[in-house]
Amino acid sequence: MKEAKARIEGVDASWKDLCAVADLIRYKNALVAKELLEKASKGIIFVPYRRHNKKMGHRKHGIKGRYPMKEAKIMLKLLNSAIANARVKGMDESKLKIIHVAANKKNIYYRIQPKGRPMRQRYVTARAEIILGEKDGA
Repeated sequence: MKEAKARIEGVDASWKDLCAVADLIRYKNALVAKELLEKASKGIIFVPYRRHNKKMGHRKHGIKGRYPMKEAKIMLKLLNSAIANARVKGMDESKLKIIHVAANKKNIYYRIQPKGRPMRQRYVTARAEIILGEKDGA
């Protein structure tokens, strides 16, 4: 099986929202996932949250969800990069399937408030990766 990868690290985004977007496109065809991410980045469809969803409002059919447009744009850019990497390797774009997608917390930087009482704040970055696969016989 041929594979094409793409990864982004240290991005200024919520890693929990990136996880929810990753759950939305996991194990889907690359072109279908691209359409879903385009709709999610414009706020047309909601992203269902399976984890980190306490006290979250319900959307359609009683499913908890939100509209993480920033994270959908980041994941769409990452998917386009993976598709371009697959194209360079000579893989057929219509047969590509997402075999692995993940998002995690990366680094935590502590910042001090610049004026007033010096309060410490956390600046959390995230990382995400996508691996596309193409079966040889398919």
